[in-house]
Amino acid sequence: DELAKRYAPILESGSEHGDPYGLYYRASKDLEGNTLITYHFFWEKEENTGSGMGPFFSRNIYTGGLKLQKSMFGKGDIELVSLIIDKTGKIQQVEYETAENYDPNKFGVKHKHMERKGFHKEPVLFKVISWNHLFDYIADNSSNAVNTIRLTPVYFNQQLWEEFGMVKEKESFFSRSRAHKPYEKEFVE
Repeated sequence: DELAKRYAPILESGSEHGDPYGLYYRASKDLEGNTLITYHFFWEKEENTGSGMGPFFSRNIYTGGLKLQKSMFGKGDIELVSLIIDKTGKIQQVEYETAENYDPNKFGVKHKHMERKGFHKEPVLFKVISWNHLFDYIADNSSNAVNTIRLTPVYFNQQLWEEFGMVKEKESFFSRSRAHKPYEKEFVE
């Protein structure tokens, strides 16, 4: 828990898309001795409040009304940031998803996987840039940044993992696993 707390990413607070209410993590070691930590930020829901037909259909089909998002993924909205920390305690890589060519007037948001390789100083600062809570990297070494939210990470235990439907036994269009790293499935309590 202390290691996860030390490296926990922070977010600019007061995003028009809302602040997360929780931060959960899972961690592992790779064969080279690096520590792998994935942080999962939790929001109550996601909703495109933009104007136009795309956001209207998104609110009434995907996140509201028919609630396809809940049927496909499960309750709430969960987004992740993953770190690779070497044996000396230095962050060697940061991974997250951002919104590619974001347009709030469209129905959906295209996810783009990002990897920032090379040395990073904790804590790493992100900004939420889309209604479905995708991120943009802002800076490293942001302990003194103002207007930020720094949540205390809690271990993402198996009960919560299953409650939030992180990995579906059988995937289909209407049943999809949530974003996670393969090592997070190697559960030992």
